[in-house]
Amino acid sequence: MNSKLQEWLHDVGVALGLIERPKLQPIPVRTDDDERRRPRR
Repeated sequence: MNSKLQEWLHDVGVALGLIERPKLQPIPVRTDDDERRRPRR
């Protein structure tokens, strides 16, 4: 119950602009180019 209340208060604070949203970290995505650069063994 207490954690739900804290989450709700945090969401309200973010919505009102009182709290800054946490910055999301970019997720690296592998492409086919990465496979070509590595020598195959």
